[in-house]
Amino acid sequence: MAIKIGAITTLTSSDFTYTPDDRQQTIELIGGVAVQDFGRIVNGDKKSCTITLRSSDFTVLCGYWDSRTRVTVADDAGVTVATMRVIVKSYKYVKRFENKAVEANVEFWRV
Repeated sequence: MAIKIGAITTLTSSDFTYTPDDRQQTIELIGGVAVQDFGRIVNGDKKSCTITLRSSDFTVLCGYWDSRTRVTVADDAGVTVATMRVIVKSYKYVKRFENKAVEANVEFWRV
């Protein structure tokens, strides 16, 4: 299924993962345990997935990443989130279409 990243529509997406930013930590004390709970910080949430896109769209995606541009992302469930940053974790050229398509692992950070 395709997703939208700013002005880009991907060819495919897979392995969509959502990681909430839950700021809870355990502090061990002598003779007991205390838990500090700062709650969930929505702006710290991350989404990650593997996408396949045209080489020309990958150039645009790298532009978003390099310039730290905030983009709107619509995931494969149709959920749209504005003001997300794109991070390219890794990429490779699609073997059958070496000059035309790229497969990339990306993260989207809510800011």
